[in-house]
Amino acid sequence: YFITERIIHPLKTMTSAAKSFAEGDFSSRVEVYGGDEIAELAKAFNNMAESLDRFERMRNSFLANVSHDLRTPMTTISGFIDGITSGAIPPEKHDYYLGVISNEVHRLSRLVTDLLDISRLESGDRKIKFEPFDVAEVARIVLISFEQKIEEKNLDVIFESDSDSMNVLADKDGIHQVMYNLCH
Repeated sequence: YFITERIIHPLKTMTSAAKSFAEGDFSSRVEVYGGDEIAELAKAFNNMAESLDRFERMRNSFLANVSHDLRTPMTTISGFIDGITSGAIPPEKHDYYLGVISNEVHRLSRLVTDLLDISRLESGDRKIKFEPFDVAEVARIVLISFEQKIEEKNLDVIFESDSDSMNVLADKDGIHQVMYNLCH
């Protein structure tokens, strides 16, 4: 009885934990006793549980980041379109703000394309897209996208740069997103 119980108990625990996993709860672990095959199975089971738990946390973090990254340009687009249609933005500035909206639409499109390429990221095929661009201009565009919020909060924002142009070789969309998040 005792030998059978010692063998069966970890298997029952693993069965119970597996049912929890099926419901999305990856917190269950199996106690490991000894160094026999059942103990090795329990260790492997616990390693699998840890991997699943880590993957679930990464997935949740990824979804939160994706939601934020997609919402960011949509908020800017929506704000400027509302400003144009409500008359808050004067007609002589429409072309300027439509250009900002166009840039945000293109950035949103690139973000969606990156999402579609997520399998490449998981397989290690996704590479950072290094391209030359003017980082000062990206900073100006980010500040312009916050213009409505800045005015609503009555903030005084001054943009200073050592030169008119600061060319860098980097991932433009990544730098844009970092600057946007910092300003936000």
